[in-house]
Amino acid sequence: MRFDVEIVDLHQAEVRLTIVRDALNGKLRLFSSSFSIQIVANLDKFRPLALGTGRYSRPVLIAAAYLLPIALIIHAITFWGRGIIDNEAMEFVLNYLLKRPLLAQIFDPAVNDWGAYQARELSYLFDLIDARVFAFLLDRHLLVFVPLSGVLGLIAFSAVYYWGARKIFGLTGVMTNMLLSLFLSCIVVQASTPVFYRSAKIILSIALLAFLFYTFSIVRSDKRNLTALKCATLFLLGLLMALCDRQGFYYLVSTTVVLLMLWLTAKPRTVIVEHPYLRVILVNTGAIGTTIFYNRIFAPNLIHALNGYWPNFWYQHLPWSEFLDPSLPVKAWYFFQQQVSFFFGNVPFALLAAIIAIAALLIVRKRRAMINVNNLTVLAVSLASIAAIFVLIVTMIARHPDIYSIRDHSFWYYTLTIQVVILFGISAWLSFFAPADRSLFNPLFHALIVILIGSNVLAYARQRQIMIHSTEWFGTQYEHSQAFAAQFATAPPAREKLLRNSNDLFWDDEAHYLENVERAYLHFTGASRPDPDTQQP
Repeated sequence: MRFDVEIVDLHQAEVRLTIVRDALNGKLRLFSSSFSIQIVANLDKFRPLALGTGRYSRPVLIAAAYLLPIALIIHAITFWGRGIIDNEAMEFVLNYLLKRPLLAQIFDPAVNDWGAYQARELSYLFDLIDARVFAFLLDRHLLVFVPLSGVLGLIAFSAVYYWGARKIFGLTGVMTNMLLSLFLSCIVVQASTPVFYRSAKIILSIALLAFLFYTFSIVRSDKRNLTALKCATLFLLGLLMALCDRQGFYYLVSTTVVLLMLWLTAKPRTVIVEHPYLRVILVNTGAIGTTIFYNRIFAPNLIHALNGYWPNFWYQHLPWSEFLDPSLPVKAWYFFQQQVSFFFGNVPFALLAAIIAIAALLIVRKRRAMINVNNLTVLAVSLASIAAIFVLIVTMIARHPDIYSIRDHSFWYYTLTIQVVILFGISAWLSFFAPADRSLFNPLFHALIVILIGSNVLAYARQRQIMIHSTEWFGTQYEHSQAFAAQFATAPPAREKLLRNSNDLFWDDEAHYLENVERAYLHFTGASRPDPDTQQP
């Protein structure tokens, strides 16, 4: 915050006092006694105060901007207290504690995804780590359902965003932290982080953000600067993204389509710098082809070699008839509006759209030179990206109708990557403004973002209650997680007793779940030993 105070010489000027009538008691009084007049009449005395306030308030505001993301990360980790464990994850934990070869466990979709083969074995590796860390902590009398991938993933995501926004987009440190805080304050981020479910979406979010930043940095440079190392890095990021989750493959294809559009319109736009659109398209096409090869040939053969069965592709096959439902676009549009609103302080989508439209009209009216081919191209790319997100939501609902029909599903996990794309898009738009223009509007942007963050935070209590009281899915997960916490507080797993007992696990007994995990971990580490009393003579 900076105070610019204009010094006015009032020593030789005639100071006239304004006399006003006091409406309460009918008496006359001199307005010269008001504090505002005293400031104007004695600027020399108040100037040091103004400069001192500005000098000391600026570091405080900057420190607050840098501390806000840290505070929101901590809040996300503790959003559900000890965390919440999903019903599906309860079984996965026990599966990942079995004594089996690592590759055989990872390449086993029949167990890890209940037969729904999706070629996302990379995420199973992080699921396995989550399961074993959870069991490790339980063995040391610490019950924490917050997954390691959620904690480290959110920190890694924040680091990637900070690097990209500062180095590639050229945003200021304060603006970068404010935008990151806005993302972190979104209910989807807060509610997803401490849920022990699957690591696919948070791992994909990191890979997706890195891929988008790297693609942006390469595309805007001269094609002569595109080295073999940069191509290899882009290829690996695209492949990594696609192997995390099927959404990652969709984002890879969508990005390639947008780049194809830019390449086809490069000549009409009379681009001065020769951008490497075609080379990047070819690299991405190579990543797409490699992903298809992995999905259809490499992974199925490896699964068969390691576990003796061929994966079933039923989950990847979505009949076209599923898209003919006339209500599907309406549902997708409502879902899209909801996600945008979640990001921007839960402000109604119609109001957001109206504000953006009015702001755009005012800017164009004052600066007609902004209506040019390049800016229209940026607008076209933005609309294409929005269309891609809409198609993704349509496909998600067609494939898994519960995403729309179960209300709590819109608040966590499934839509995390959509929030990532919104964050990247807003940051990219700001980077197109000249630094001088950004500095002019930064105070306004900072104030608006603070208001939106506050609005997000104020909505947590209501949104948390919606999720907790959802009888269709999340409410059940919350209830049994709370029951486990209460059980652990009064009767934690008896480690010493289990060390002497090698009986089979109670796989389907939820009341003994924590004991099952402890028993499985002891068996996995080789710490358990047969009970002499149960040995046959």
